[in-house]
Amino acid sequence: MKHRILGKKLGRNIKERQSLWVSQVRSMFIYGKIKTTSAKAKSVLPFVEKLASDIISKPELTIRRDLFKYLQDQTWVNNVVTTFKSVFGTQTSNFTRITNIKRRMGDDALIVELAFIKPITFSQKKAPKEVIKKEKKHVK
Repeated sequence: MKHRILGKKLGRNIKERQSLWVSQVRSMFIYGKIKTTSAKAKSVLPFVEKLASDIISKPELTIRRDLFKYLQDQTWVNNVVTTFKSVFGTQTSNFTRITNIKRRMGDDALIVELAFIKPITFSQKKAPKEVIKKEKKHVK
């Protein structure tokens, strides 16, 4: 019997699966789309949809804390929340789509693109780092 068994194993143990989901969700919210296998896209889709619907419906502080678990950077969290709310407005579901791309040559796995239905870019403006040149000490 398969009671209380949810999801796919994806050939990994639980810690590897959790870190895979975190990295896939992080990439989705940073780049707006990801290319991955069909099985991985289907397994990460509920996380992305839930976070996307929560951004619109939940209180500001709650969703920022939830997003910080995945993004681990407060500037990205602020950027994602403001951009997402401006692009999707009052939409409450169906934020993503899965598009078939090709079959991978080695193992014939179906490669898909998981993307948001509206084109969205979460650009982060960073100040250019100044290069500090250290003077070399000359030993005589």
